[in-house]
Amino acid sequence: MAHAEQNALISVYNKDGIVEFAQGLSDMDWHIYASGGTARKIAESDVPVKDVSELVGGEAILGHRVVTLSREVHAGLLASGSPEDTQEIADLLIPRLDLVCVDMYPLKEAIKKENATEESVTENTDIGGPTMLRSAAKGRRIVLSRPEQRNCVLQWLREERPDEATVLRVLAATAEREVAEYVTQSADYLGQLALSSESKSSYTTHLKDILFSNGT
Repeated sequence: MAHAEQNALISVYNKDGIVEFAQGLSDMDWHIYASGGTARKIAESDVPVKDVSELVGGEAILGHRVVTLSREVHAGLLASGSPEDTQEIADLLIPRLDLVCVDMYPLKEAIKKENATEESVTENTDIGGPTMLRSAAKGRRIVLSRPEQRNCVLQWLREERPDEATVLRVLAATAEREVAEYVTQSADYLGQLALSSESKSSYTTHLKDILFSNGT
């Protein structure tokens, strides 16, 4: 079955094998967008790639903390296939993003570093990655959140996407689980900091009680 023009967005911390993945997509005529270092890594191997800055209308800002947190990226991921959505993003010159490949900065490693501080952990907490994964999962795009999915997904695409609806659900569930585990790591870290901090007012004590009550 033939598919319309396909666009992929790649943004990964672990770049092992990412060139081969991008090449596999390019060989199937996918258009590839990538962020920062990922784009450079892919371009070095002469695989056609556009920096995501071309999509969002500007380079990364705030010390690279804001790259993919943009209307263009998330509209491209969340637009349905309805005529209304298709026309709206076309009018805005926003391409539909059909595949996202993201892995996040390893927060657990940042927390475990010997010289870790609250500031360093906060700075290394990924926001754009989890947000893209959730948008892609909700939009039922092809969403890859683990490196070991890449070869399987490439082969699935080559074989014309058998059992597509179920595959997309599995990928969405995996992405949601990755985000949930990542956010839980952040919550546990901040909770431990809160627990070890002296409560200097009744407000702090009350809010700590709410934090550790699990909503009950």
